[in-house]
Amino acid sequence: MPKNKWRNETSALKKIQLQFEFQNKINKQLNHDAADNNIKPSDIVRKLVGLPYKKIQRARIGLSLNKEDFKILEKRYSIDESNENEIKRRVLEEVNLHYHNKGKHQDAT
Repeated sequence: MPKNKWRNETSALKKIQLQFEFQNKINKQLNHDAADNNIKPSDIVRKLVGLPYKKIQRARIGLSLNKEDFKILEKRYSIDESNENEIKRRVLEEVNLHYHNKGKHQDAT
């Protein structure tokens, strides 16, 4: 392994994570601003205080599922719980439909 790679790893280990608790109204605004700017809420804070930040290259949402969650989705979609790719596809499809339909209803009002 190149020495430069280990140097980068070492500098990452030296970072200190600080946790902040903001009022609910401010948290909502941070999340809203982050979505509008295609960056993470923590990067909105970095931006506000003059620190460097990076735009999200590909926005993803992680979902942790336990065995019971898979059983619920198996029943909901009538597919085997072991078929994770199909479950992922169905969840993606359902969420997309929800927001596409929501947008149509808002446009009509």
